[in-house]
Order: sequence, then structure tokens, then C-alpha cells
Amino acid sequence: MAPNRLSRKDVTHPENVYVREADHIEAINGPFGETMLDAAQLEPGEVVLDVGCGLGTTSQEAARRVAPGGTVLGVDIDAPLLVEARNRAIAAGVTNVEFLAADAQVYPFEAATIDVLISRFGSMFFVNPEAAFRNLGHAIRPGGRLSIVCPIRSEWIEVAIGAAIPHVGPPNLGAPDDPGPLAFADGSRLKSVIRAGGFDEVTLDEVTRQVRIGDDVEDVTSFITSLPESQLLFEGKPEQNVAAAIEALREGFARFSSPVGVVVSETAWLATARR
Repeated sequence: MAPNRLSRKDVTHPENVYVREADHIEAINGPFGETMLDAAQLEPGEVVLDVGCGLGTTSQEAARRVAPGGTVLGVDIDAPLLVEARNRAIAAGVTNVEFLAADAQVYPFEAATIDVLISRFGSMFFVNPEAAFRNLGHAIRPGGRLSIVCPIRSEWIEVAIGAAIPHVGPPNLGAPDDPGPLAFADGSRLKSVIRAGGFDEVTLDEVTRQVRIGDDVEDVTSFITSLPESQLLFEGKPEQNVAAAIEALREGFARFSSPVGVVVSETAWLATARR
């Protein structure tokens, strides 16, 4: 049976794996969120739109940086994630952030009301990215700014896919321009899409970070096999093939294990622009 393509919208469900695996995901994505926010140069009083905000980590930190007087709106298509995002913001005492369950590609944002658009690994899943950025650009005031990060290369994904292929076959990653984690790995395409939103002064910087994806090999293997993408890939495959793929995962990540955990390299584009 050929593997089906999976989008982020397809993997939302009440028992949300991305909530359960939040610590792993934040460890992977966190360093890039910090880089993005530093580049955004947020100031007190500004209004920020965080696209694909997920659990709201970057929304919360942006809210702290624009206080007093500033506000943040975190938008995500995954409603269960936003329930957790709201709970986390309340627990942290962050009161100048709101969360909206919506498709940022088409949501009717009020025109020219946003000072800064940010997105940590959330803009690569648009079905029509040019139209999406036009919609987002409409919400940014003249002189407003954009600061987003998009993956170029993910070592842990490469290792995981390489381990699985001999035993369960390759995942269907679709065409390079299809929505997905590496949809903007081509920097020229990313620049073109941002410009479609009416942004100028588009700058791309390649950023590489070492990220800790787990305590040890078993922790990492458990994380990866819990993901819906892995479950879909394993679905319908002989039990012995799945077992062999999981063992290959353990062997593949053993070389990245260290006293501080399993550490891999991740590379992303940091894109900045002005409206």
C-alpha cells in the first residue's frame, strides 16, 4: 500500500500528539524561535500577528517583548493546540495575548492593523502561499515588518527517513513546492512568496543550530514513532518490517547520543522584510 501524503491539517485530533510531545517539539524549534524574535526587534506597544503559533511559545514571548501596551494574536488551524496555548498563557500570567483558531490563508484580518508578522515554522503549510501572503500582507500596516523562519534541512528527519526506507519504503513527500516542512527550502521561492505579500527589503539568512531532540536513543525513538507521519508510514506494513525500521532508528540515532542527550543539526532560513 502506497503511503498517503499528510498535511498538518490531517493530523489534528482531540488526543493531540503535538501537545503530548510538546517538550520534544519545543527543544527542536525553540532556538529558531528565539532567533526569529530577536530579528523582529519588537518594541513596547506594537501589535504582533503570530502565524501557525501552535502551543503559543513564540506568542507568549512576543507578548512579553511588546509589553506594556502591545498585544499579540496567535493564529493556528489546529484548535486543540490553541486550547493548550491558552492554558499555558494563563498559567504564565501573560495577559496581552489572544489565540484564534483560523486559516490564516483566508481569514479576513482587518487591514493595516498589524505592526509585525512572525511565524516559527508555520508558513510552509499553505496550499497557495502567494495568496496566503497577500492576505497576510493586507493586515500589515505600511512600514510594518516580517520575521519568519522556515526549515532548509532537518538532520533528525533525514536520519529517520533513511532508517525506515529499507524496511517500510519511503514516505510520499510530494513535489518540492507542495505544502510541507521543506516547502520553502528553496530560498528564491521563499523570497518570491514574501514579495507577493507586498513586502520589500526581503533578506534571507541561513541559520544553523544544534538542537537536543531527546534524553537518549530510546526517548528519541519513542518520540519519532509516536508521530502521525510515522504511524501512517507503518500502517499496513508487516510487523517484522516495522520492528526492523524501529531498530534501525535506534541504530541511526546512536551516533548522535552524548552525555547531554541526543543532539542533531538543524538549518533554516531567517527571512525578514518590510511592508
